[in-house]
This record gives sequence, structure tokens and C-alpha cells, in this order.
Amino acid sequence: MKHIFIYGIFFSGTTLTCCLAHSEVDVNFQNTLTLKTFNFDRQYENGTSPDTHSLSQGLIYRGDWSTKLNDVQLHLNPSIQYAYRLSSDQHTNDMVIPFDPNTKKQAQDQVKYGLGSGVEYQNFRMNVGEITPDSPLTPQVDTHQLRVNYKGLELKYKTMQQNFELGLINRYSPKNEEDYHKLAISKHESDGLYFFQWDGKTPRYHWKFYNGYLTDLINQSYLAFDYQWTKQHTTKLRVFRHDDVGKSKLGEYDNTSVGAMHFIKHGNFTTGIGYQENFGKDGIPKLDNMPIPHMVNWTLGAFTKADEKSYHFVASYDFKDYIKGLKVTYKYIYGDSFQTMNQKDFEQESDVLIQYDLNAWVKNLKFLFLNINYGTKHGKSLDEQRMMLHYTVNF
Repeated sequence: MKHIFIYGIFFSGTTLTCCLAHSEVDVNFQNTLTLKTFNFDRQYENGTSPDTHSLSQGLIYRGDWSTKLNDVQLHLNPSIQYAYRLSSDQHTNDMVIPFDPNTKKQAQDQVKYGLGSGVEYQNFRMNVGEITPDSPLTPQVDTHQLRVNYKGLELKYKTMQQNFELGLINRYSPKNEEDYHKLAISKHESDGLYFFQWDGKTPRYHWKFYNGYLTDLINQSYLAFDYQWTKQHTTKLRVFRHDDVGKSKLGEYDNTSVGAMHFIKHGNFTTGIGYQENFGKDGIPKLDNMPIPHMVNWTLGAFTKADEKSYHFVASYDFKDYIKGLKVTYKYIYGDSFQTMNQKDFEQESDVLIQYDLNAWVKNLKFLFLNINYGTKHGKSLDEQRMMLHYTVNF
């Protein structure tokens, strides 16, 4: 499994050869090209860390080339992600583009390659090489310039209401890196992540169950359940459980996290309140250089510390009756009951998110602005802005 990407390339080449050998068979080319301008600015209070900034232009290409041989559909999925820094070198690591800690220089540009292949038969599909999971340990996040790349193998089974996934991920390339390497937590490496996922939906509720075993490190179980009581009332529940397995490089690990939020919708206005509590001696783990977007309420601070209790408020308004495509969201989160360096601590965060879908003016053009104000008693308080303009072409 350590050379699974090589097998993916071989499998992809075999697929392409088959397509060429059967010239009478139609090959379907589906391509997506996204141009993304991304501005990132982070300022720390009281000089706790150097301020960071970058403006970059990104180009993201993803393809799905497929052909059908009898009842079997063959897929070849190339991808290229490229970003070019337009701003001057700030000599700080903004976690957006590569940074050399020795020379203290930001890279001028960045390129990430991916290649995957797939075989599809009825409700089954097997993918090898680059895969695109979206799970608690291996998420996909679009609020930065480039996305994370993963290599592995997965088997999917889909029905009208349920989906099953089984697989292995043995390499990843974080958003601000070019090379692939082993999955790691706190610089402790693992040979691979074995995972199982089951999700489904009905008109009233959605669910997702996930279990991932990161060899030599940790086992993660995750349950998400959304229930729509009426068209105006929805409740969301998120439960995490983390354990060490065998002789873990992390030592004994004990964490459970439970979070719930209730949303009320009235016309174009939606508001939500929630509570999250972490149990056990450890916080919620994550892969190095990765976010944790699968919490009950995504935030920059994450509010994942051991014993932490956090209180959540969300309000959003869709301006579609006045300005089509415009939506504004506000979040406030307060967390306490945890310690930093053996001192009682708290943290709070307020976010303003502006999303403007300009499709009515220019098809597939979108704008996003995110302001994050994060404060803590014993730590690094900061103010951060992200601004993104992206345009997508399908051909």
C-alpha cells in the first residue's frame, strides 16, 4: 500500500490504453477550471507573532475523462493546482503558500499535481491514486487558495438514500505544500488511515457515521445527525470519540466531544444557538497543518481543548429579495473551563462572512469575504481577513 499512487498511475495508463484500443467507444471529457484570487491578512495583538499577508492568483483544474465498456465505466481523473504570489515577500508563514523556515522566504509560486482512476459498475465505484474524501480527519476546505491532496484507495457503494465508503489513505499534501508525505499528528507519522463511512438521508433527517483508524496513532469515531422538526426548526448533533490503539506514538489518548445546535428559520433570516463540551484528558486531534471543519459550528479557534465548554450563536440573512445572491452570516463563540500552561483560560471568536454569488451578472462568478476576530487570555489573539474571488468554467 505504500506505493499505492504508483499503482494508480499504472491503472490509469491501462485505462487510457483500453480507451485507445477501442476507438469506436466514445470518450467523455468533463473538465473544470477555476480561477481564484485570494487575499489573506492576519494581525496579532500585542506583537505575540509576526503579522502575515499574501495576495495570490490560483488556477485549479480537475478532469473526469470516462468511457463505457459494456456495463463498466472507466474514469481517469487528472488535476493540477497552481498559485502565484502577487504580493511582496513578507518573510512570514501565512499557511497559504509554501514557506522556507531556513531562509524565511515565501515561495513565489506553488504547483500541486494529482492523478486518479476509477472503475464504476452499477452502484459500485473503486478509485485509486488521488481521491477526494471529506471526513473529520481528512477534510476538504475551500476557504484557502489551494485544496489538500490525498492519495489512497477507496470503494464506494451508493443507493438513492444511502452511501457506503471503505478505504485507505496513505499520503497527503497540505494546502500550502507541494510534496506528499505520510499522515501525521504532532509530527508523529502513520503508515495510513483505514476508514469506513456510512451516510444517508430522508426527507426529515440526515446522518453520517465515520470510523478512521490512523495506524500507530489513534482511532476516531464520529457521528453527525441532523433532524428537521419542521421547515423552520432544525437540530444538529455532532459526537466525536478518540482512543489510542495498541502502542500509540501519542501515548494514552482519551477524548469525547459532544456538540448540538438548534436553528430557527423565519423567512430569509436564520438563527442558531448551540453548546459543545469536550470530555477526557485530551483535546480533539487533527492532522498536522489541517483544520477541523466537521464540528457542530466551524470556527478558526476550533474550541477543541481538553475539558472545554463552548457556547455558540449564529445569525444569517439571505438578501435574495433585495440583492440576488447575497448572504451575510455572523458567528459568536465563547469557550472556557480549560487550562493553558496550567492556568485557567478562556477564548472567544466573532466571525463575519459575506457570500455574494454574482451568477446573475457573470455566470459562475463568486465572491467571499471572511473576517475573524479571535481573543484568548493566555495565547495569541488575532484579527484575520480572507477575501476570495473565483470564476469557474466547465468544458
